[in-house]
Amino acid sequence: MKLKPAISKEDTRIRLRIFSGVVLFILAVLALRLVQMQVLDRERYTVEAEGNALEEKLIRPARGYLLDRHGELLVDNETTLSVTVSPRYFDEDDIPEIADLTQLPEATIRRRYEEIRTRSQYQTDVLLSDVSFDAFARMQEAQYRLKGIGFEENQRRRYHGEARMSHALGYVREISGDQLVEMEEEGYRMGDMVGITGIEREYETVLRGRVGRKYVLVNVHGMEVQPYEDGAYDVQAESGFELHLTIDAKVQALAESLFVNKRGGAVMMDVRDGGIISMVSAPDYDLSEWRGRLSQEFVDYVYRNPDRPLFVRATQSYQPPGSTWKPFMALVGLQEGMITEETQLYCGGGYLLGGRLYRCHGGSHGSISVVRAIQVSCNTFFFRLMNDTINGKRMDLDTWGNWAHRFGFGTLAPIDFPEQNAGLIPDSAYYNQQYPNGWGPGYTVNLGIGQGNMGVTPLQLARYSAIVANGGTLVTPHFVMEQVDPGTGEKRIPVFRRPRQLPIDPENMAIVQRGMELVVEAGTARRAQIPATGDFAEILVAGKTGTAENPRGADHAVFIAYAPVDNPQVAVGVLVENAGFGSTTAAPIASLMIEQYFRGETTRPGVISGVRARSSARDQGAG
Repeated sequence: MKLKPAISKEDTRIRLRIFSGVVLFILAVLALRLVQMQVLDRERYTVEAEGNALEEKLIRPARGYLLDRHGELLVDNETTLSVTVSPRYFDEDDIPEIADLTQLPEATIRRRYEEIRTRSQYQTDVLLSDVSFDAFARMQEAQYRLKGIGFEENQRRRYHGEARMSHALGYVREISGDQLVEMEEEGYRMGDMVGITGIEREYETVLRGRVGRKYVLVNVHGMEVQPYEDGAYDVQAESGFELHLTIDAKVQALAESLFVNKRGGAVMMDVRDGGIISMVSAPDYDLSEWRGRLSQEFVDYVYRNPDRPLFVRATQSYQPPGSTWKPFMALVGLQEGMITEETQLYCGGGYLLGGRLYRCHGGSHGSISVVRAIQVSCNTFFFRLMNDTINGKRMDLDTWGNWAHRFGFGTLAPIDFPEQNAGLIPDSAYYNQQYPNGWGPGYTVNLGIGQGNMGVTPLQLARYSAIVANGGTLVTPHFVMEQVDPGTGEKRIPVFRRPRQLPIDPENMAIVQRGMELVVEAGTARRAQIPATGDFAEILVAGKTGTAENPRGADHAVFIAYAPVDNPQVAVGVLVENAGFGSTTAAPIASLMIEQYFRGETTRPGVISGVRARSSARDQGAG
């Protein structure tokens, strides 16, 4: 048996030194790490150490105000009270007590809490918004026993003036779950308000402002104790920009009153730059109803009403333009060289095509020129212009459609407004699809008088009228003149698409303008005249009436106009559904809007009462 040699004292000393060195190295590393954590990275680890007691609170900014073209306040904000919840502290068994304190259904509170908890256990969100002061006070008194419950002030929209401007302004609602999925990366959180329609939606990013943040220390119940680091890391909220609109609130209020008990729309715009002075869509609704919990009565009105109050008829509803289309046809015929001012076309009371007589408005006119045809609204003249070979030239469907698109029909306007319809300008492909067994001139001849398979919106009618008024410029319609930073006063002018000059000779435009002047002076639109009265001089108006045939019920009343004749500034397009002749309903509405704009008041109470007495007949196809 072999014995192991004994360990020498020298080996023992070496091993001890190595062990001691390792221990000293480890202690040195720990000491350095401790210095780093407690000195160099103190702030970072202090925040993490206090993570369970540190909470971020969002400060929602004031939404930007809206003002009309004269600086009249249309929309601002008012303070509301909200109850918040932090799911990590909250006890669901407290929901019945909260329901009792706020007099709200327990199911509503529970559903809302589940939405918040599903999103995040650690993020504080609004549990109840727009809480009454009494309920708010009761909740505050009970806060000591309601873990995770907090309070904050928010804001909601407040509306001013007589004009409702429901569709133009649009409404604001709490962001939905689907919207939050899309917009969370932009900084939106549950409980935030967001523009849903109209200008509020179009300018959401400008109106919203910048969300602020503050960091606070909370106790084990989730109650705020004190600011963290005296607010050193807080971020101040910044209010949204003010929007100064092109709308004239007084013209808008008058127009809305004229559309009571009617369906339809009207648009007035500046013929020089396209600024929308008034946009009416009827029926409308009260914007203030959207600010809190919706009543069942309001829900039924906006969602179950066959007249569809949420539908923006001024920009989305399209109908045949009727005889308001005739100035367009005249311009195309003149510019294409089919006719001149002296050209005479014969009207024997109608137009015979394929064995069918297409009757003329007003009987037989005999040989008639283009100016006279516009004045008396001769159908035959424009049937022939659409279908006959005149001076060796013929208007085919493509030529007609190309010119219509140049005028802004059948296309979406580049407007700062989200709800819009392009209307309908048919081409050969459309007719091939609609009539696979074949089609011919009998299907398209009515396009010459604005009837048949076509449709335009009131916005398009106003823009078209502006083209005639300004001598051939297609302006860009818009609602916002400038954006103003309420903090600095900095102004931003929105950039819109540049106006486009159409290839129309000035002499041809002058011919059509003269025809439209005669329509009001001594034609079908005498009701649109604005005579001199008191200190006011006469306002000369040019226009064209139209009656759009409706196979489902009463015809639609249509009118286009511009004024003053000697220096055009505004153009109007009006369409009233199922109201009969354009001369009796649509023309007076446009005339009164024009008078209000230029005079600041109306001086024809009889005309106003006559318009208000008319209403839209019932029609299954309305809208």
